[in-house]
Parts: sequence; structure tokens; C-alpha cells
Amino acid sequence: MLKPGFTLVPKAEHRVYLGTGVFVGIVLLVGWIAISEPARMQVFTQTYHARSVENGATIFINNCATCHGADGKGQAGVAPAIDNPMLFLSENPAAVAKSKLDDLNNQQALLQQMSDSLKKLVDDQAKYAAMSDTDKNADAGVALKKEIDSLKTQTAGNQLDDVSKQITDLGPKIQDAQKTQDDLTQKGWDPKRDVRLKEVQWGGSLHDYLYSTITSGRPVSATYWPKPMPAWGQAGGGQLRPDEVEDVTQYILNFQDEAVDLVPADVHQQFINPSLLASGGSKEDPVGVNFDYKAFARALIDGTAIDLSKRPIKGDPKNGLVLYTNNACAACHAAPQPQCPPTAGSYTRVVNDRMKAGSWASPEEYLLESILVPNAYVVPNYPAGLMPGTFATKLTRQDLADILAYLETQK
Repeated sequence: MLKPGFTLVPKAEHRVYLGTGVFVGIVLLVGWIAISEPARMQVFTQTYHARSVENGATIFINNCATCHGADGKGQAGVAPAIDNPMLFLSENPAAVAKSKLDDLNNQQALLQQMSDSLKKLVDDQAKYAAMSDTDKNADAGVALKKEIDSLKTQTAGNQLDDVSKQITDLGPKIQDAQKTQDDLTQKGWDPKRDVRLKEVQWGGSLHDYLYSTITSGRPVSATYWPKPMPAWGQAGGGQLRPDEVEDVTQYILNFQDEAVDLVPADVHQQFINPSLLASGGSKEDPVGVNFDYKAFARALIDGTAIDLSKRPIKGDPKNGLVLYTNNACAACHAAPQPQCPPTAGSYTRVVNDRMKAGSWASPEEYLLESILVPNAYVVPNYPAGLMPGTFATKLTRQDLADILAYLETQK
């Protein structure tokens, strides 16, 4: 029996309270998940990516390091560096610097033309003002007046002092731009080259380029490396599953932070320039193993042409340094503890010491033999076999002349 004043709460109301509580709980749970899910997924993604890079590193060391180097910086004469700024940068800094320098030089040339016109206008005006009325009305005076009017039209709105100041102001800028380009060249940057993806005319992403190259290989590389890069992906007939190809791709992409801070001189082997390949329509083929380097040395000294169909060659030391760097010569000859005779002072040693050890007709002949037939003479106290014997299949006559010109600066 119910006590007076006491009433039962209807069951429907209990259900409303329970439903409301459950709804609020679900909303709170969903809200908590929505807030924490991005962070959870980020941790999961980072863990998955780290595992992919780790797997890729194992595959790379077991399959790729033999050619590309355990550190990814390439093997001289074998395969290029992939821990390489040319692979990861969107622009070649030396090409950018050269473009800026060319633009400043063009500005200066235009201003100089304008200055010359203004000076001539000032001189002609003074000359015309000094003429008598009779001379002004003569043919010469009329012609001079026409020229003055023409110059006024061409240089309207410009004053000689302003133009001269602009030319003066450009001077330090050109000097700075030239120094920047020279500094980049010293570090191995070649202003005539594009970064890798532009050089091979790849329109997609770096990820897709790497994935495609690993999957399908590069058969054409047999024309300029000792052996072609094989197809590694199963889709190309190789042994790696798609997920393993992706792991190797992620491992290479992981080089980016380090690679963008490197310079070409830091790597052991640069990419071959497609425009220089004999198979790709180069202007000149490599000299070949039977190249008469003795006759070439005499021709360089005499300033004559070996072949009457070709002009005499003059070496460019700046391009010689680029070639010296791109062919990884510095890896052995300019290291802190060089395994081979050091670059510094090399030309002086050839003149003072090496020429006494054999029958070479000139320092140029000795250096050419050292490059093309490296084991013909081995410098005492240095091991034989370190110098690659493949440069005759890679370097042109102009390349050799440029390298010799660079070595001649090492006195």
C-alpha cells in the first residue's frame, strides 16, 4: 500500500532518462574519437612509414649498394649517386645563378648602348650649336640635325647622368653574381645542366620516377655504365613485390633532407648528362680505347688539329673542374687522406718529378696516359688498379682538353 503523498515515476519517463544518458554518452564517445583519431592515425602512419623505410634500407643494402654505394653517393664509373642534390632539387642553383648573371649583363649592355647614344646626342648638339647659320642650312648641318632629332626620339625620357648611375650601380651586383656562380662551379655545379627530372624530361612526381625506375630498370644505361640497371619489380620481370619496390622508393626519398644540403662535389658519381651520350646524339663520341693520345698531346701543345676535318681544341679549365668533379676524381685525389696522388700541386709534380721517371714527350702526354691507360705507369708508393680504366669510353677529345686545362692550374 502506497504512503500518502507518494507517487510512482512512470516507466516511460525512466526510458527517456536512460535514452538521453545513452545518447549523451555516444556523443561524448564520438567526439573523443573525432578529436583523438587524427593524432592516432598520424602515429600509425609514422610507424608504418618508418617500417617501410627500414625494410627499404635492408633491400637497398642487399641489392643496390654494390652499384650505388652503401651511403647512396654512387660508385665512380659504376652507377650514379641517389643521395644527390641533383635528384631532389627542383632547380640547379648554378643555372639559376647563371641566368641572373646573364640578365644583369644584358641590362648593363642595354644601358651602355643607351649611354653611348646619349653621349653622341650631347656631342652632336654641342657641335650643331657651334655651327653658323650657313653651315646649319648646308647638307652637313641638315644631316646632323636629323641625326640629333633621331637620337632624341630613341633616348626620349632618359638622361645621361641617370643612365651612367644605373651602369655604376650594376657593377657590384654583377661582381656578386659572378662570384656566386664561380663559387657554385667550384663546388661542382654545372650551370649547363638541369636537375635530374628535368634532364630526363619526367613530368610526374619524384616518387613515381623512382618507383618506375626500380620496377622497370634502365636497359639503356648499358651504353654508358659497365652494366645496365636491371628491372627489380615483379611487374618488370624482377624479384621484388610491389610493396618491396615501394619500400625501396620510400628509403631513397628519405635521403631528401640530407641530399638538398649536399653539393655535387660531395657525391662520388654524378648522373651522366643525356645530351653528352654518343647514343643520344652527342656532338662528339668518346675517344675510344685505341685513341692516339700522344698525337693529341702534341696537337694540344701546337694548337693544331689531329684530323683536318676538325678544328684545333682549346681546353676550358672551368669545365675541366666540372668534369673532374662529375667523374668523382676528387673522391680519391682530393680526399683528406687521398688514396691516389693529390690534386693540389699535381701539375708541378708531373713537370718536376714524373717526367724523370719515363719517356713522355710532355706533361700533357703523361697526364693523358694516366687518365686513359692508368696502369701503364703506377706512381711509387701508390696501389695499382684504383684508377678506373674506362674513361676512354666516356670522355671526348674536348673533355680531355678541358680536364688537362684544369690540371694545369694545379701548380
